[in-house]
Amino acid sequence: MTRSIRAALVAVALLAAACGGGDDTADSEPSGDESTTTTTTTTAAPDTGDGGDDTTTTAPAEVGPLTASFRGVTETEIKIGVVIIDVEVIGRSNGDVEGQWNAVIDDVNANGGVLGRNLVPVFAKYSPLGDVESEAACVKHTQDEMVFAGVGPLRSSVLCYTDVNDTIFVNTFGVGQADYDRSGAVLIGPGALPARNSSINVAALQAEGLLDGAVALHGAVGATDERDVWAAALDDAGIDVVSQTQSTVEGDIVASEAEMGAFAQVWASGGADIVLAVGAGSGLDVIAGLDGGNYDPAVIVTNGSDLDPELYRNLGYSTDKLVGAHALGFETFQDLAAGGSPDVAACIARAEAATGETINIDPEGDEAVNLNTTIWACQGIEIFTQIATAAGADLTNDTFRAAAESLGQLDVTAMTASVTAGKFDIGDDSPLILVFDEAADDFVAA
Repeated sequence: MTRSIRAALVAVALLAAACGGGDDTADSEPSGDESTTTTTTTTAAPDTGDGGDDTTTTAPAEVGPLTASFRGVTETEIKIGVVIIDVEVIGRSNGDVEGQWNAVIDDVNANGGVLGRNLVPVFAKYSPLGDVESEAACVKHTQDEMVFAGVGPLRSSVLCYTDVNDTIFVNTFGVGQADYDRSGAVLIGPGALPARNSSINVAALQAEGLLDGAVALHGAVGATDERDVWAAALDDAGIDVVSQTQSTVEGDIVASEAEMGAFAQVWASGGADIVLAVGAGSGLDVIAGLDGGNYDPAVIVTNGSDLDPELYRNLGYSTDKLVGAHALGFETFQDLAAGGSPDVAACIARAEAATGETINIDPEGDEAVNLNTTIWACQGIEIFTQIATAAGADLTNDTFRAAAESLGQLDVTAMTASVTAGKFDIGDDSPLILVFDEAADDFVAA
């Protein structure tokens, strides 16, 4: 089997992982078709368990008179632009997405809106196949409709809102550091940025005793930056890292396996008790290096593309070295819904009552893949409403920013979240710790 075929299989696994789940962070964004998986990389935010049927708002101590304080804001209304992914162009359906958003917006308005102002949505669809339509959605919202803020799952063109047109955007997809850096208006993203996410993950592994011992840190091809943030997090936590290796070979399976064999010797000679595999395909690399040898360190896999044991066997490797290996994962929206998460159940019930459609936890055949889009609607409106409420009656870009920088904990469906000064990547969840179960032939909750 050629290295290029191996890379293709990894890419397929990555796509499958990216298509589901909750959030998404800057590292791994869900795809527009919203199919679901059980485990993947740690970027999403599982349920806090406290639930609740109504959107939680945080009111300032005193509320002054409501005025037309800013673009898109009147005495009675706040106009918001909602982006929707048009998956019909790829032959899929997310159901009545506008109805899903209207369900939570109507609920907010029925409970007093934002300090008395009703939310008024302006919808815009865009194709996931390019940037032209997402740019057009931005122009519609910011220049034609003059909304106060944008919200929703925006895959690209977010800087058209927050930089070019100085318009707040609450994104239910992942947001990268460069987008935060260039944004003039507030940009909110759902997941933790890589450095903070790595620190969260290291703390979780450390709490379980899985980093007790000497650690060899290995990065996949192209994962230098990811390996570096993990190295910094490990160092900050006082973890003994005895070696750092980085795959360099791509496209030549013989050369790659030789390189990994040499790395395994480095890990062994350094006395590594644990090999921590970072980046897409790094787990496969580590198993390739250990395959058939006597060196048997503990293995920790951090990327969802490496959680399929069948993939290892298809590539000709034994799964013996996976026995007892640990991995990082998260609960998807599907997991939370199936498990009876109260806040997810409330979000689903509200959408079903408003739209008359069934929100499918495990869609089959031609059933609408509408769970993720429903949860995103709840998340987006909850986040915006809480910050806008805290901003007070004089709602402007500046007061919204001041509120975000001082608000702290947020109450968001399927997510533990907070927003503070310098932290607009709001996800705070620890990962699930998974372990490879030989009998189940899968990674399962430890």
